[in-house]
Amino acid sequence: MSCRSCGRDLTPVLPLIRRLAGLEIRINELEQKEARQALALPAPTTPPVEIDAAASPRADGRRSFPALFIGFVALIAGYWLIVIWLDLPLSVLRFLSIALPFVVGALYFGPRARLTWFDVCVAVVFACASVAAMNALLGWIDSIPMTPQGTAAWRETFFYALSIGASMFSGMILRVLQKALSAHGLTSIPRLRQSILAMNGKVPMDMLKAIELTILGVSAVLSALTGIVFGFLGIGR
Repeated sequence: MSCRSCGRDLTPVLPLIRRLAGLEIRINELEQKEARQALALPAPTTPPVEIDAAASPRADGRRSFPALFIGFVALIAGYWLIVIWLDLPLSVLRFLSIALPFVVGALYFGPRARLTWFDVCVAVVFACASVAAMNALLGWIDSIPMTPQGTAAWRETFFYALSIGASMFSGMILRVLQKALSAHGLTSIPRLRQSILAMNGKVPMDMLKAIELTILGVSAVLSALTGIVFGFLGIGR
């Protein structure tokens, strides 16, 4: 075997040429094998995204926002039925304005009840929206101004909204108190417990629980009394 250009003998390089050809065949076989393995592997799946329970109020099932909507609609419907359609005594409206928000507040919390400032704001917004909707409904039907006229009317509206908010808040506290009594070591008021532990990190768990239950019990009683008293003061027409 010789070169066509120079005529030199190429016999000594034949083993090298054969070895290179064998390596090329082996590389092709390895590439085909890897291609078959890639086709046989399942498609990569995206790992599930973990949701931080602390970042979302509804992530851990603690709150039931549909209960707020249903309670709001029921309260406005009851107001229309009692005041406008049937013209029942105001004592019926007082009872409805105290009992219904209380039930809504109790149903608002789920199995893992924890009271925060967000829940206080929810009660305030619910009360203000309910009173505003009632005034708007009455003003639209009777063709009168939808906003209170005069100091006495504003005071009456404020007391009425306060009674609704206090009744709803007392329902929330009762629900949290019930869960705190049924679950040992449950953090029902996280900010309170963090503040106490920040001042004295060696406070026993039993003492923390006693402080928490005392505050919840007193708050429930005061909120219920506030709702009842201002419910009677806030409905004068």
